[in-house]
Amino acid sequence: MRQNFKNRLNGFTLIELLVVIAIISILAAILFPVFMQSRERARQTVCISNERQLGLAIMQYIADNNEQFPQGLQMAEGTRVWAGEGWGGQCRPYINSTALFRCPSDSNDSNSTPNYTISYGYNYNLFPLSPSQEEEEEDYPPPLAASLADLNSPARSVFLFAVSGVQANVSDPREGSETGGVPGRNYSASGNGLDNRLYAQRDWSTRTENQYATGYLGSRIPPDVTKTQFVNSSGRHTNGSNFLLCDGHARWLSGSNVSSGVNASLPNCFQDNQPALAGCDGSFHASGTESAFPAITFSIR
Repeated sequence: MRQNFKNRLNGFTLIELLVVIAIISILAAILFPVFMQSRERARQTVCISNERQLGLAIMQYIADNNEQFPQGLQMAEGTRVWAGEGWGGQCRPYINSTALFRCPSDSNDSNSTPNYTISYGYNYNLFPLSPSQEEEEEDYPPPLAASLADLNSPARSVFLFAVSGVQANVSDPREGSETGGVPGRNYSASGNGLDNRLYAQRDWSTRTENQYATGYLGSRIPPDVTKTQFVNSSGRHTNGSNFLLCDGHARWLSGSNVSSGVNASLPNCFQDNQPALAGCDGSFHASGTESAFPAITFSIR
């Protein structure tokens, strides 16, 4: 009798085991999202460090090129690429490692020669003298990038932003353009934050593979959210993403605090001229650099 009593004291009943398992399950359910958030914040920190280092390198490029921003690819014989495409290969001599081009939260992690994952896109509006986006002529002159003096407020104008699905041969200053590139995913990307306008390849039929990872910008919601060039509505990092500004500093912002679109007509214009101001243009324009709405803007004015 005494031995049986000791055995009961030294063991656990089935109910006790179930209670312990239930408590562990509850704790895991509570803590797992916390661990995931901590991991994502760590990746966000690495990402913004990458952008800052890219900013330092590109500012060195600008200093060596009469204060002018990178031109991207300048294609010969009428071959059409959008302004800013190919910025990565052009700036590569100033960048220590190709690893800086990739955000650790970018699911496109196929870093293999000759192509590398490129997690950041170039603001197309830094080419204020480039042809209209609707122009289809093949003999247009090469676009001219802005200089620092052309920017009204470099600390509020976007330079690089988060993208997904982009790969390029940035180890080559021409990113493989001399041999025709790689079909489907050719060049480091450019865009101005508007849906369906992220340029990174010459195969337009499949360009939806290249997407913005910023979340919806400027409170604009795509007309068809089931077929859009945004990865999602919230952004790559905890409901936002990292941006490199034209003065070389980087910061995290939610997409709703970033105004996208073509250049504002005047520094005090509102996004899409809402509310309307004299001298400002209509839809698809970014807010100017003096507007109170956005923390930052794709406009350089």
